[in-house]
Amino acid sequence: MQIKEPIWNESFRPGIISSTKLYFQDLFVGAKRMSRKDFWWGYLGFSIVAYVIVALLTFILTKMPVMDYYWSSIIGVVLAITMGYYWIAVFTAIIRRLHDRKMRGWWVLLGVVPFVGAIALIVLLCLPQRNLGNRFPKTI
Repeated sequence: MQIKEPIWNESFRPGIISSTKLYFQDLFVGAKRMSRKDFWWGYLGFSIVAYVIVALLTFILTKMPVMDYYWSSIIGVVLAITMGYYWIAVFTAIIRRLHDRKMRGWWVLLGVVPFVGAIALIVLLCLPQRNLGNRFPKTI
């Protein structure tokens, strides 16, 4: 008979708000673990926040006069920074999720392979955690 350990979540009650806070809190941290629930709830929340900001900036950019180069370039830079932060946060969250699976972060490069790699990476992100012999401790 196999003894099952309770599933570990960094936030005690994973949800859209608590898990999204983890995305913001660990924006540049890859040497950690992230549970499956925290990853997917945080991904949803962080995506909503990022896309609302991008939609707002894009709307402002389209309503500006054509000859207003100064403000449109500033809004364009803010738009690029917002998307940069979004992709960095998702990239490091995928690495933390792979660490929870007891896998190396280099597996994130599987997403570079067209079509098949992205599907394989999504499958890996959906698999349950592995605790036995994991080199990243459960931090709380």
